[in-house]
Amino acid sequence: MDIFFLVLYITVGILSRTVFHTLPNVEFVTGLSIAAGYFFHNKKLSFIVPLSIMAITDFIIGNNIIFLFTWSAFLIAPLFKYIVLGVQKNFKGYSEYFKLFISSEVAGILFTLFFFLWTNFGVVITTDMYPKNIIGVAESYIMGLPFLANQLLGNIIIVPFIFVSTAFIVFLYSNRKYILKRGKPNLLMTFSKLFDKLISIVIKHT
Repeated sequence: MDIFFLVLYITVGILSRTVFHTLPNVEFVTGLSIAAGYFFHNKKLSFIVPLSIMAITDFIIGNNIIFLFTWSAFLIAPLFKYIVLGVQKNFKGYSEYFKLFISSEVAGILFTLFFFLWTNFGVVITTDMYPKNIIGVAESYIMGLPFLANQLLGNIIIVPFIFVSTAFIVFLYSNRKYILKRGKPNLLMTFSKLFDKLISIVIKHT
């Protein structure tokens, strides 16, 4: 299912930074990138998610030299899957969805803090907004706190939502035959059949 989620993640990421982008620094790229690193069987594909989203959307909405820091930060995001895996080990005996929710929450918060520190340092290095010294770095971090608050609040909701939603889609696909066999003709069956056909087409072309 890697290709299916690759296309889905990139599409959602592009739309979230263009058509549906409303609040400053509220973004889906963090959640999509970490989830790609966690769920994709082919780990190399996970790095295509942030790279494609940022390259396409920056071409549309524009950017400046700071892209060296924003892109490099998001390219590291898939590696935060190890934080997800590490946190899950501390919640043995809990449901898989609960562990996924908590561990992705922790990974999302830590990445947001890393992104803030790295990109604001980049602002000092690549622009003339602040003095290129420790005072300038400190000023950059202080002035960037409102943006950190927006991104942090957004990712507290968005990152676990992406993880749990992805896990649920994987569950539906893995159990599609059982659901169709046991269920009565209804909307769920129709959805499952359509989803099954879509996945079959994607897998056939991978």
